[in-house]
Amino acid sequence: MNNLVLITSVICTPNKPLSYINTRSVYTHEERFEQTKKTIQSVREKIPNSKILIIECSELDDEQNEYFKNNSDYFLNLYENELLRSYIFSSSKSLGEGTMTINAIEYIENNNIEFENFFKITGRYWLSENFNYENFINTDIIVHNIYGDIHNTATSLYKLNKINIHNFFEFLIQNMNLMHKCVSYEILFSMFLNLPKENKVIHLNKIGVNGYISCADKSIGFVDN
Repeated sequence: MNNLVLITSVICTPNKPLSYINTRSVYTHEERFEQTKKTIQSVREKIPNSKILIIECSELDDEQNEYFKNNSDYFLNLYENELLRSYIFSSSKSLGEGTMTINAIEYIENNNIEFENFFKITGRYWLSENFNYENFINTDIIVHNIYGDIHNTATSLYKLNKINIHNFFEFLIQNMNLMHKCVSYEILFSMFLNLPKENKVIHLNKIGVNGYISCADKSIGFVDN
């Protein structure tokens, strides 16, 4: 299957609080860049027949900019758009994630990018030894529900099929008001998944992604899903 992998990334986080915590990232810009390199490497190693779209919102230096251009198939930086940057740098984490995803899908559709399956992975996270590509060779939606709760779905890694993408785009546009109100993106994503679908939604207890929560203490912020 032809796979398109979206990596959402903010290397240079602003010194602004989120709605639920004052510290936006305990990692330096340099650390975040190195962690995102690991994201890209893991995708190249574990997802065959894949193309990578990186969507960024940072004022990158020349090294970072060239690395992303040379190690992705498509690279889009929203930093120069003041309105989009204000959304991504706002106190609402879901508004940032939603804005990046909306613009990524718009870029995909405007450029007629061909694919069958659509993976999304958060920059700085990486595909782990629990990632089994065989679980994804289908037209199903593949997700990990946090503690098995269908109303709280992890967004660090998920897979949609091409038949879901435009509907997801429209859902996000229609629910921008909830993002502005800081409703959790995990809850919003679950709302979308619980709408009627042409294909099945499959929950994996271990979807195969590791990473470090950026706003958590480095000693306790490890995620293994």
